[in-house]
Amino acid sequence: MTKLLYPLSVIYKLLSEADKCLKSPKTLPAPVISVGNLTWGGTGKTPVVIELLRFLVKNNLKPAVLTRGYNRRSKAPVLLNNGGVNVSAAESGDEPLLISKSVPEADVIIGADRYNNALRFAKETKAGVYVLDDGFQHWKICRDLDIVCVNAADPFGNGMLIPAGILREKPDALKRAKLIIITNADMVDAAVLKKLETEIEKYSGGLKAIVTYYGNYEYTQLDIKTKFDEEKLKQSEVVILNGIGFSGGFKNSVEKSGLKIKKVYDFKDHEKYDYNKLKEIYSGNDFFVITAKDAVKLESLTDDKMKERTAVLNVKPLFKTGKEQWEKTILQTLKLK
Repeated sequence: MTKLLYPLSVIYKLLSEADKCLKSPKTLPAPVISVGNLTWGGTGKTPVVIELLRFLVKNNLKPAVLTRGYNRRSKAPVLLNNGGVNVSAAESGDEPLLISKSVPEADVIIGADRYNNALRFAKETKAGVYVLDDGFQHWKICRDLDIVCVNAADPFGNGMLIPAGILREKPDALKRAKLIIITNADMVDAAVLKKLETEIEKYSGGLKAIVTYYGNYEYTQLDIKTKFDEEKLKQSEVVILNGIGFSGGFKNSVEKSGLKIKKVYDFKDHEKYDYNKLKEIYSGNDFFVITAKDAVKLESLTDDKMKERTAVLNVKPLFKTGKEQWEKTILQTLKLK
């Protein structure tokens, strides 16, 4: 199959290079930090965006996220603020709504034309810094800092471009990055991690990667705020339900949090859930564990009985190495240090 798809990968590369050459990057009225990846989904980008936003807010900056809003029902630009109150995931997209709920101090601007949308909502947001979500291959906007996430469990796939592989660009594109974040570091042994760090230094021209893993596990109800009684989960095996790019990482986090898994329902990334299908899955008395990204979609779909039996696992990227490098690079980019 890979050989059959290889010609399409060549076409993808040519189209990508043409897109890059034809776009003339424009400057926004505030610094821009991009968070992106080399591969198609599943690198843990959204938790890194949320961690970045929290760091910016902590340093008294007013961030605004620029995001496309994948798989939403409307193409009209949308501005989320104050936690995305009264906005559905269908209207905003699951990741933008999750970001808004997680960091209500940040504005989230949703729409394909991220440059013009930033200008359109400039008066409302008064942004001190823009965070360009999934921006490593977005050529229309100049950025001051490129952050790239690499999944330790599957960093470069088979080394081939989409659709023969999972790469959007070849690994030597890491030379454009100023921060490289290895995620899911706890899912590989020390030798594999060391080899990946060496590879990244080679591809990036000597830039040392920051190593992270997920921790600070907290279970909440579907609102992602109210705590869930974890003792109920620990007293029996749980059922996992998720629609994300790298379900293996979520399963790993559930097990590391101390729970036993009975069954796993894996759906495609950004799954649009159907209520009747959920009713079938929820038949019985099992407790369910879902991702925060799925929670923003299921909150409006589930009934009271489902909600009582659903716990959301909230995770945070923790630094194994490079926390000082992360903070120093961001602050220096923004001329704060």
